[in-house]
Amino acid sequence: MISIMKKSTIKFLALAMFVFMGTFAMAQTQYSITFTVDMTEADPFDPATDEIYMSGTFADWTQPGLDVTYKMEPLDVGSMIYTYTATIDSGEVMYKFFRVIDGTASWDFGEWTGDPNRKVYITGDTQFDNVWANKPRDITFNVDMTPADPFDPAAEQVFIGGSLANGWAEPGTLSVYEMTSEDNVTYSITLLLYPGDYMFKYFLVPNGGHSWDGGEWTGDPNREVTVDTVAAVIDDVWGDIEAGIFTEPNVFTYSMYPNPVFNVLNIDNTGDVTEINVYDATGRMVRTMDVTTEKVAIDVADLQTGVYIVNVTNEKGTQSSKFVKN
Repeated sequence: MISIMKKSTIKFLALAMFVFMGTFAMAQTQYSITFTVDMTEADPFDPATDEIYMSGTFADWTQPGLDVTYKMEPLDVGSMIYTYTATIDSGEVMYKFFRVIDGTASWDFGEWTGDPNRKVYITGDTQFDNVWANKPRDITFNVDMTPADPFDPAAEQVFIGGSLANGWAEPGTLSVYEMTSEDNVTYSITLLLYPGDYMFKYFLVPNGGHSWDGGEWTGDPNREVTVDTVAAVIDDVWGDIEAGIFTEPNVFTYSMYPNPVFNVLNIDNTGDVTEINVYDATGRMVRTMDVTTEKVAIDVADLQTGVYIVNVTNEKGTQSSKFVKN
């Protein structure tokens, strides 16, 4: 009887230690994350009547305005930068920002309608700075591995690394940046990126490992790419920085005029179009509209002089074109 009690006690202590260690390990996967959003160019936005809320996977997509836990506050009195800090589990987090008007909970006043959501990968305490309505786009990277020698697809994985990969996360540490292939020749990955300039390189990593040692070449230079406000494809060749080809997959098939434009921009044959968005050179959305007619007239008289991008969306995807505002 005593022997049985001793064994049970040992088992209980072992189980308690396991639970404790498991709880401790789980606690280590939570981090303090700060989100900011710059509302300076948001239109419409009235700080006197509008509150800014976050919603996302970390908030179980709670409707904006229902729970003040997810309400953002101005960084300082009178500031147009709003901030929110929370303890969030490591891994992928999706989110968006929303205006809540006169305290009425609603999904109707988000940065944009529908997908995509903003997406980040949390690996430690950090801050993510955002600009209202700066919508990310799908950018596909392809790399031809034919020149890579040695390269064993059975023993090595291909990763993309760079400022576009969670701020130069070490290749192999985050599986979301592993590239895939159907023929062991061309490897691909599609990333959701904001407009801006990025540096990157491709890396070989032993299966299940992580390392900086397997890059296309040692040291500088890095590859560079400027992301616009349209979905795009980049075709590269391993080890050849001069071989990159940046292409936009969609051809603009709608009639848009005049260009340059002073007051009203017209877009014809929009019977199949569901949405039109206009972005400035920084990626900030300055116009958005749902479309129900064969022709759309967009008032641009109050826009500043410069180059703008029109995204026209139908059920097949998005087409983009540029116009000049005089």
